Amino acid sequence: MPYKDKNGKFCGFLNAEEKEGSGKFLRRYFLLDEKKSRLYYYKDNPGNLHADYSKTCGEIEIHFISRVSDARKLRPKVDNCFSITYAGRTIYLEAEDGDDLEGWIKALNDASKITVPVKHEDLGNGKKDSRAGFTAEIAGGVVCKIPMKVSDEEPGSSDESPNESSGLSASAMQSYISGYCVKQGGMRKNWKRRYFVFSESGFQYYSSDRAKEPLRTLPKADIIDVRRSSSGHSSRDNLFEVVTAKRTFYIQCDDPADTDKWVNMMKQNLPTTQISLTKLTGPNGEAIEDAESTEAANELSGDGSDPGVS
Repeated sequence: MPYKDKNGKFCGFLNAEEKEGSGKFLRRYFLLDEKKSRLYYYKDNPGNLHADYSKTCGEIEIHFISRVSDARKLRPKVDNCFSITYAGRTIYLEAEDGDDLEGWIKALNDASKITVPVKHEDLGNGKKDSRAGFTAEIAGGVVCKIPMKVSDEEPGSSDESPNESSGLSASAMQSYISGYCVKQGGMRKNWKRRYFVFSESGFQYYSSDRAKEPLRTLPKADIIDVRRSSSGHSSRDNLFEVVTAKRTFYIQCDDPADTDKWVNMMKQNLPTTQISLTKLTGPNGEAIEDAESTEAANELSGDGSDPGVS
């Protein structure tokens, strides 16, 4: 089990595959510093080393982690293996035993999850409790105090339905497909780890798999298209897009197989008359974004009227 040092930081030894795909694991000492949002690793416990030899071998920025999971089925020859996926890269680690594996997965998932902002409580005298009203973020190396809001999206957007809680956690809901991905924000364009659920109710995302209330819901009828992304996000692999009339959502999966799974499952379960963007020429020859549905295409070109009606 990872233990806490005198400063309250999770730490312990793990075997790490530092060079991806090499199959060579090296024993390293890991230190989880939640205040600095970093996972550091050293050749040995830095407390046992001279200051000149206590430099880190490397570090992982916690906010870039999209998944921490059990990898024993993926790497059956590596005992107690788990993986950390971040910034499009996967690192495989070997724990001492099963308890150690579960402890590290829980500690890392807890450290990398996004905290859901809560509404201010009414104190009963017409005033709001502002004690949880701000969150600290770093912008350009400066710590900024930013007011918290219930949703991470732009206010007043109308392409969403009310966020009603079903009483079930996100992972317990019946769905076509669900899981963790990373999405781009609507206002600040930062990337955040969210738990996504695509079900009969629509496309929803939550702060974590244990959350009961979605941060946002897109009804199926509002989704125009789902496709692999061809936009210029050069530092982001495995992206797909969920297109609505008012916004395109950019979502990053862990690998190409996950991306294809999301795109195919969503396409298969959207209404059959849904517009799917391809190339189409309008009534005056102009290029417009097309639809696989003939009905939708006719509406766009103005030819959808009954031949018998003038």
